Amino acid sequence: MADKKKSRKSITLHMKLKMIKLSEEGVSQAEIGRRLGFTPTTVSTVMRIKEKILAEVKSATPVNTTKIRKRDSVVADMERLLILWIENQTTRQVPVNQAMIQNKALSLFNYLKAKKGEAAKDAKFVASRGWFDRFKKRSNLHNIKVQREAAAVESYPCYLAKIIEDGGYSKDQIFNVDETGLFWKKMPARTFIAREEQTIPGHKAAKDRITLLLGGNASGTLKLKPMLIYRWQNPRALKNYIKTRLPVHWRSNRNTWVTAAIFEEWFDTCFIPEVKAYCKDNNIPFKILLLVNAPGHPRTLDELNPNIRVEFLPPNTTSILQPMDQCVIATFKLNYLKRTFSKCIAAIDNEEGTRQEVLKKFWKSYDILDCIETIRDAWNDIKETTMKGAWKELCPQLVDDFEGFEDPVADVIENIVEMARQLELEVQPEDVAELLASHTEPLSNEDLLELEEEREEEDVWDEVETTEQPEGLTSKILLEAFRHLDTAMALFEKHDRDFERSSKVNAIISGGYACYKEIYREKKRATVQTSLDTYFLKRPAAPSQSPKPSTSTASPSLVSTSAPSPTPSKSPARKRLSLDDSTYKIEDMPSPSSFLQ
Repeated sequence: MADKKKSRKSITLHMKLKMIKLSEEGVSQAEIGRRLGFTPTTVSTVMRIKEKILAEVKSATPVNTTKIRKRDSVVADMERLLILWIENQTTRQVPVNQAMIQNKALSLFNYLKAKKGEAAKDAKFVASRGWFDRFKKRSNLHNIKVQREAAAVESYPCYLAKIIEDGGYSKDQIFNVDETGLFWKKMPARTFIAREEQTIPGHKAAKDRITLLLGGNASGTLKLKPMLIYRWQNPRALKNYIKTRLPVHWRSNRNTWVTAAIFEEWFDTCFIPEVKAYCKDNNIPFKILLLVNAPGHPRTLDELNPNIRVEFLPPNTTSILQPMDQCVIATFKLNYLKRTFSKCIAAIDNEEGTRQEVLKKFWKSYDILDCIETIRDAWNDIKETTMKGAWKELCPQLVDDFEGFEDPVADVIENIVEMARQLELEVQPEDVAELLASHTEPLSNEDLLELEEEREEEDVWDEVETTEQPEGLTSKILLEAFRHLDTAMALFEKHDRDFERSSKVNAIISGGYACYKEIYREKKRATVQTSLDTYFLKRPAAPSQSPKPSTSTASPSLVSTSAPSPTPSKSPARKRLSLDDSTYKIEDMPSPSSFLQ
């Protein structure tokens, strides 16, 4: 009887990553194969192409797409844009089916054909079933269908309540996170800044998008540090900053999307440590229930930590059930705009020129670092009551005893309109609502084309690393800052008639920058020690014919290495150590051998 043909076992990207992770933990290739059910040869092959796999993961998108061979045809261009559209829909948790894809394909084809004009007049395309099947296979699209989950809106809260009861989870231990897009440099449409940008050719700053991952627990006592995903890893505005010290978890992706790999890395290196520290500080058992939406998120998060249970919300229920979508994200975006207007008002108060001139200058200089600072402030502005009230649809049993929730959106919009009046900007409540809605609108055909063109451009800041080293906190900069602070405190003391108040302010300021004083002292000590080491290691060798010994009984002094003394009879020059604008002198010192006695 003929042997049966051996079936070929496929290896998923997640399985390859698991192999790499086990290998980095010191597990042998043979043991990895035994654990995961693969031969040592297969594991060895994966290890050989490890760098290539990691590079693919970094550039992966929520939809596992393959690169379409570049052809000079309207259909090929349309398919590339269509993949971007599907990925964007997935990111926004909007399900798509065959009919929707076929209709979008026709729309994109007609748009591109009209744009190319005479050159594409003979191009033809029919979004047939056959084309769809081939496109689906080429693009590795799976399960493209609308899932009917209306019943889940009613049934899932009961299902989740049983999980919470059986697991004994408290409000402090239940978390939810969700991602959202933010056009971080976009103003209400009727402002003169927004109107002016419409006339600028090429990429418009208002379309520059970031993705944020926001979340917190059901008690409202912990708002997680946001994760920000930008299209560049090293933008110009951040080149002097340590990214791990930013008020956000900084990540990069050319499409600014939360990929499965990015989410898993955030879960392992950001979420777990932050929640573990919170539980320790508040004497809460480290037993966590994390609720996330399904699209783009890996299904194996439970394997990373036995103390964290991950539950996926039903598809198509995000806007109804997910806590972060119940006023939290909307309030955050409104807070972001309000904080931006606050910066505009501060610029007008501090800068000379007409109001429009100052605003143009401010908006032109507003960069991703300003965006990060505004995100920090806008997220801090979210009240605990807003975080608590967001759970009333998903977990009503957790908010039964809570009577403080009010929808803050209307109040924030009113504040924004009032601030706009101070800036003499043409903004009405409906303009703010329109701006808020625009963050979640699907990409237009024109937007998709611009995004595709940007993907093909060279990423200057990621591909070409700057060789310039950041200046950092040098002793000179620290001293200059100290002088400014001393001057400010002296002004308070001189002109404030309330002595107790000025003294209190000075004490607060002095204590506030004590950490910088310690940095300065460390630099000072290091400079002195380096000079001593240099002196002892680089003393000039003794001459072959020693000069007549000096009759002086004084200890030998520290001789300058810049030039020998012209005559032995003169007393040697003393070494002067310069520390920026302060000069320190080392007096006569004993010989090096005395330190060893």
